[in-house]
Amino acid sequence: MHDYAVFGHNRATIGRWLGVISVILTGAISSLITWVNDLTGFQAVTGVAITTGIVYFALHLFFNLYAWKIPFFKIPNLNGVWIVEGTTLTEDGEAKYQWTAEIDIEQTWEKIVICLKTKNSCSESYTATLAKTNGSQAGWRLSYSYSNNPNIEQSHELYSHKGYCELHLDKSLSSGTAAYFNSNGRRTFGKMELIRKAQ
Repeated sequence: MHDYAVFGHNRATIGRWLGVISVILTGAISSLITWVNDLTGFQAVTGVAITTGIVYFALHLFFNLYAWKIPFFKIPNLNGVWIVEGTTLTEDGEAKYQWTAEIDIEQTWEKIVICLKTKNSCSESYTATLAKTNGSQAGWRLSYSYSNNPNIEQSHELYSHKGYCELHLDKSLSSGTAAYFNSNGRRTFGKMELIRKAQ
């Protein structure tokens, strides 16, 4: 997985709030430990050292894996498998050939990876950005650069290459369209239709 940017979302602000909450929680936990000790006389808990760093680490881990999915934070959860119907186009925009694939997206608050697999090759993202599109029915635009490698049995016909893809996902995050192009190694371009697989 690699870092990605979400336009309109400030991770530094979230980090500062996590820091403030960790300071408050650390004080509350320390007070609770002291109260339990005074109440019960149970000395074992007095040896427990709860630091702000430990609390911050736990909060950050929880937010990175789970809490970012809460709708309040307005970050789309793209995790899962998407079924792809692809069309490679000619220079005139006509269909050259059809192909099928699956896109598997793994995402946390800080990192993402987009893996596309066809019967002949697989590609993996190395940069990505997410942005909300305009309009009341707007969805999301996921743009990413990728490296593609052919399957071993196809390596005598296909070549490794890099490319760029821009996915436009609907508001419900259940379907989308995409345009892509490849650079040196396979100078092709085309379009894709995506449907999210039921989880």
